[in-house]
Amino acid sequence: MPNLFRTPDGHEWKPGDTLPLTLPDGTTTEGIWAGSATEEKLAGWLRPRGNQIAQSEMVTSVASKADDNGEMIWGDAPNGAHLLFIVVAPDAGKKYRLAKLVTTAANAAQIDYFRHHRSSLLGHLNPDGTIARIPPLNPPPPPPPAQGELF
Repeated sequence: MPNLFRTPDGHEWKPGDTLPLTLPDGTTTEGIWAGSATEEKLAGWLRPRGNQIAQSEMVTSVASKADDNGEMIWGDAPNGAHLLFIVVAPDAGKKYRLAKLVTTAANAAQIDYFRHHRSSLLGHLNPDGTIARIPPLNPPPPPPPAQGELF
């Protein structure tokens, strides 16, 4: 799962941060980044009353933690890309809302580079709430394995 992202101003965002988000109609809101929601189950995430889809500010890069050794690996985002979040309806008596990052299955190049099977869904929201997907950039090839001792 993506664990960090940067915006054009250089700010680095992480889970637990209160994110400024924009709804499809342009209304601004905020949510506390608390986990993820899979694209494959997006309809289920949007079914509960009060849950909404929103987008982050534009992003310049996203980092994922490698499954094999926990290394944080950064990758560039395409121009104009936003991350998408499900903003969950607040619990009774609570004033804050949780925001779940929408993830999608990683492609083969992303799996090789990030060593993780999920990736951020990149795009932007249309006024009707549909998602205009933006394909991810091709990551660089993974680094070669470390050379062992020669002697």
